[in-house]
Amino acid sequence: MGEGTISVTPVLVKTLRPYQVWALGVGIVLVGNFMGWNFTVAKGGILGSLFALLVAGTMYVMVSLCASELGASTKLAGGPYDWARLFVGPGAAALVGLAVYMEFIAVEAADAIVMASVLTAIFPSAELAVFPVTLLVITSLTFINYRGVEAVLNLNFALAFIALLGIIIFFFANIAGFGGVWHPEYLFSGAMPNGFIGILAALQFGPWFYLGIEGAAMCAEECKHPSRAVPLGQQAGMITLLLAAGMTFYLCSGLVPTAELGVSAYPLYEAASRSGVPILIILLAVGTIFTCLSSANGTVCDASRSWFSLSRDHFLTPWFSAIHPKYRTPYRAVIFTMPIAVAFAFSGFLDQVVTFAIASGLVCYVLIPFSLIRFRKMFPDQYLKDKDALNKVRPFSGPLHPLLAYFTIFLTIVIMSTLHWGYSYNLIFALIFYVIAYFYFTWRYRSFEVDHSWSDDMGWPDPIERQGVVKNERR
Repeated sequence: MGEGTISVTPVLVKTLRPYQVWALGVGIVLVGNFMGWNFTVAKGGILGSLFALLVAGTMYVMVSLCASELGASTKLAGGPYDWARLFVGPGAAALVGLAVYMEFIAVEAADAIVMASVLTAIFPSAELAVFPVTLLVITSLTFINYRGVEAVLNLNFALAFIALLGIIIFFFANIAGFGGVWHPEYLFSGAMPNGFIGILAALQFGPWFYLGIEGAAMCAEECKHPSRAVPLGQQAGMITLLLAAGMTFYLCSGLVPTAELGVSAYPLYEAASRSGVPILIILLAVGTIFTCLSSANGTVCDASRSWFSLSRDHFLTPWFSAIHPKYRTPYRAVIFTMPIAVAFAFSGFLDQVVTFAIASGLVCYVLIPFSLIRFRKMFPDQYLKDKDALNKVRPFSGPLHPLLAYFTIFLTIVIMSTLHWGYSYNLIFALIFYVIAYFYFTWRYRSFEVDHSWSDDMGWPDPIERQGVVKNERR
């Protein structure tokens, strides 16, 4: 290097706006309307599915509010990982970082499986094999994420918007009488096939309608104005998903018999096929493909950011924390998502992949509100007396704290317990996996001496508990 040359370490580029945060959240999650949620019908019938939709929706509204406050405050790429690292501890941080990574990788694999299944159904004469198409999808999206986050989320915005438009058009066409004959008798014939236990068991797949919306806050470090973009994009995304879930449930429950709806790999496309309207069939086929692409695209983005953050803080080898000098992406972390997603997709069992994604997500939904509880205790309103300090530390404040956070943890544990019906081995395996990860990373972290410099790293005052330590030391 020549004399006078300054070496500049590449950093993540700050380009994202609220609509791109919305695109990341909705782009990841909207696929839950096109597949996966209907397994609630197989468990609990129409009533069980509606119950799961409402309970899970309530939980995710609260998770979204917690994530909005934490993401707007910390402005870091790791999302739940960084929140747990700052406010809970190293073991919890590594645990939630790994859970986020596995959650989004499993979602990516599920998306790729469904997209390949839809393509084989649409083009039977082409004799497409599911796994090679799945592999092609995963490889292509990995390359797109390698090239840059802004292009990724602009693509997500277009794909998610078209897929959402498909649901809206289908809904109003059916209401107007042009989208097939809606059968109210389907609601009664398959209302509660497995009794009260079935309704409770349906909760285990309820999160699939909204799984991953917390990922919208994981692009905070790449937002131009994260204190505005994260809450706005996150909440707009949650409202969008609630409306889309209601329309999807209405359409599918009245157009597809319950027995067939509960096992379909692509329920909205199935409902469109039942309508007999060619333009709707084409629109929902395109919507299914687009939303799978959008979701898989966003999950690569979020999973790689979680892996990147783990690496940056030495929970993993620092090799994964490299940022591409030209594209400003964590390119090694992006590339590493591909073999893990392929391994999940190789199984070909959609419900098993979906279940592991949900179990991993539920681990996060315990620690996200707990991180918020700790955050508020460390930086209470009365401690941040100066208005400027309060705006800097907490630019967005969610309502009803701490009751909202405690109720979120309660609902999460209730939903997690319902995996006992049908997926007890998945639940046991997931819990053992994450318990081992917790103790391993807690042990590994002891070899690193890391202390938060709140003023240097975050621009915040020391937390209230740290202030007490400082005062005692001075005495």
